[in-house]
Amino acid sequence: MADTSTSQTLRRGLKVLDLFQGDEARYRARELAEILEMSPTVTLRLLNTLVEGGYLAKDEKTGEYSLGLSAYVLGLYANPQPKLARTAMPFLKEIASETGETVSLNFFDIVKLEGVCIASIESEQVLKTSAPIGVSKPVFLGASRKVLLAFLSPLQQEQIFKKAKNEGFEKIDILKDELEVIKKLGFSNTEGEVNVGTLNVAVPVISQSGTLLASIAISCPTFRKTDTTVEYFSRLAKNAADQIVRIIDNPNAL
Repeated sequence: MADTSTSQTLRRGLKVLDLFQGDEARYRARELAEILEMSPTVTLRLLNTLVEGGYLAKDEKTGEYSLGLSAYVLGLYANPQPKLARTAMPFLKEIASETGETVSLNFFDIVKLEGVCIASIESEQVLKTSAPIGVSKPVFLGASRKVLLAFLSPLQQEQIFKKAKNEGFEKIDILKDELEVIKKLGFSNTEGEVNVGTLNVAVPVISQSGTLLASIAISCPTFRKTDTTVEYFSRLAKNAADQIVRIIDNPNAL
């Protein structure tokens, strides 16, 4: 028996939109009708409505449909990065104040398959490391991004390994061993892997449901490193990650 509290028409429209994933997703009306097992008349009516609302766009020459501007704008509002960055910022500032070093929040870009810095508090010291917001780099280099790679799904990891090989990275087996160690320890640390003379320590931010949200990284010039620096940085970052997750997962708990 159908649920009378929901709209069958809206549900069908959402099923249509679900098919348009990826930059190359384009369909003709007949193709959509066959895939969704709907009548051509119903399919065309749904498509016309979605085009009218700007959620789909129609190429009049080819008859193909693709995502429209309204869908793109809606996707921007659904982007978790701004909320995540706002939630994390007080904790990043606290770490930066306590350590005097640069702290960053990094996100996995599922389109570019790279790690991107979405928030950063830079050290006020004269000699410091830098973490520019918006800069994306390969996830197989540097602690702030390797820790993301370590906690991605096996399918996503394989995509990264393939991309790395295509870009000339040859140490895949060594990388896989490193990722196992990172998962076991719960953090990653590298020295001079991306920038000579820098130490980078990073932990994952993982929701209570197991979703990888981001990584928190603390970096400094290696000459300021002591025997306890890695443990100290990882502990601070882990505490911050735990607090961020509690807020993200329980927004009404505050």
